[in-house]
Amino acid sequence: MTQRFNLLDEPWIRVTRLDGAPDEVSLLTLFREATDIAGIHGEIASQDVAILRLLLAICHRAMDGPEDLDTWREYWEEPEHLGRDVIDYLERYRERFDLRDPDRPFFQVAGIHAASGKTSGLESLIADVPNGNPFFTTRMAQGLESIGWAEAARWLVHVHAFDPSGIRSGAVGDPSVKRGKGYPIGPGWTGQIGTVTVTGESLERTLLLNTAVCENLPDLVDVDPEQDLAPWERENDGPAGSHDLEPTGPVSCYTWQTRRVLLHGDDAGVTSLFLGNGDKATPQNRYLVEPMTAWRYSEPQTKKFKTPVYMPRKLPTDRAFWRGLSTVVAQLSPKVTVKGAGTVTQYRSPGVVSFYQELMRRRIVPAGGLIPLRAVGIEYGNNESTVSELVDDVLPLPAGLLDPDNTRLLAVVHDAMEETEQVASALRNLAGNLDRARGGSPDTVSAARKHSSESFYQVIDERFPRWLASLDDADPVRVRDQWRRLLRSEAWGQQEALASAVPDTAFAGRGEGKGRMDVGKALFFFRRALNVAVPAPAQQDSSAENHENEERTPA
Repeated sequence: MTQRFNLLDEPWIRVTRLDGAPDEVSLLTLFREATDIAGIHGEIASQDVAILRLLLAICHRAMDGPEDLDTWREYWEEPEHLGRDVIDYLERYRERFDLRDPDRPFFQVAGIHAASGKTSGLESLIADVPNGNPFFTTRMAQGLESIGWAEAARWLVHVHAFDPSGIRSGAVGDPSVKRGKGYPIGPGWTGQIGTVTVTGESLERTLLLNTAVCENLPDLVDVDPEQDLAPWERENDGPAGSHDLEPTGPVSCYTWQTRRVLLHGDDAGVTSLFLGNGDKATPQNRYLVEPMTAWRYSEPQTKKFKTPVYMPRKLPTDRAFWRGLSTVVAQLSPKVTVKGAGTVTQYRSPGVVSFYQELMRRRIVPAGGLIPLRAVGIEYGNNESTVSELVDDVLPLPAGLLDPDNTRLLAVVHDAMEETEQVASALRNLAGNLDRARGGSPDTVSAARKHSSESFYQVIDERFPRWLASLDDADPVRVRDQWRRLLRSEAWGQQEALASAVPDTAFAGRGEGKGRMDVGKALFFFRRALNVAVPAPAQQDSSAENHENEERTPA
């Protein structure tokens, strides 16, 4: 008898209960008890978001879109409704969720193989093996020889979402294979974006808040829920992937089959796999179907395609999530002028954030309070063929920022971000000038500037989210002034540290004429820049009216 591992029944998703207790649950148990689950907590954050996207695809299909906001609201007002409908839906496709089905294994291609008969080791599946190199991992010996089917299921979902680019095994029957190899088609779709999730008080709330009604979002209004199908609702994939397949909406994006996979093992666990290329995903203007990432206007891509093009905004590893706030809140995004297209917004907000904004406008969710946003993404290394770093950040967003009429609050946050960057720039210039004064080279000047910026933001990255959260129930102008005082205090402290570290010879300075630099000159330039960026307390005007007329020096 063929052994089974059906994801509907077998525990495989790692979660945390509302009381903090860890657990491992099946799909049916998860949806049955979603109101008692805080969230998904697997091996790494990217695995969590990959599984969350799978769950969201299931929600979209079980809710038939949802077709409209009235339908969505019924689920919101009756917490058990989602679980019942999802379970009914999953039971209709029960046979397609068996990981070991000989004919239609979940997220796999039955019988797929290389001409050589060789398979890949588990290091190709498990993302916590850095660069696929087993010598630099916490998994030792037995850990890479075999894993249980439950863990394999988690990594299977992850590999479709985040697998790096590179040469893959060539499948027999794939016409694109050359000399037994499948050549790079790019990372998994989710690896090409920076995911943003609205987090609710339970997993059931999180699922609903991120199951956006497409007809209520201008960017996704053309999505046809009846055509946006999941892999288990379609015919079996064959060994060949597609370069021409287009995603049809959130469901296809969340379950995009970037790879062709087949797990190999026995009752004891999975020991190897076939891993080949699947369906290629291109990023240009996918804001029309993908709601879980911000988008940036791309001038090079626009020139190439001769139409405005937006690319997914990946999450940088060198700056905290809050510094990309203008990509999340539409009202904070600057405008750009495009030849032939007029003025367009530089960034497009994630669809899930825009959906929350719509829920606020309809008074379905409170217009106040904090909205926890979680950002997860992967940075790839050389040629996107290795996993370099994982980004996992949380930002409590004041709901008032999503109100376009709350111009006062928006202005305060905009100014705070701009002033912060101006202070960082002043400190970078100070560090560079002090290094010049002691006779440093262009390389040491650059290093000094970088180190100064990192030191400043090490403090600010901790303070700004807390300050942002304080805006929820405070007078914006008063809190603005608090932030300015903090900026000046931190700037003066770092100035003192930088100045005290230079040798005495730096006071005499180096260079000739206008290019000469010494400590006194460097400090003069810094203090002038600081006073322009953030007026001293005596110069500050605490009235909202005058605040609106303040002039700012561009960063």
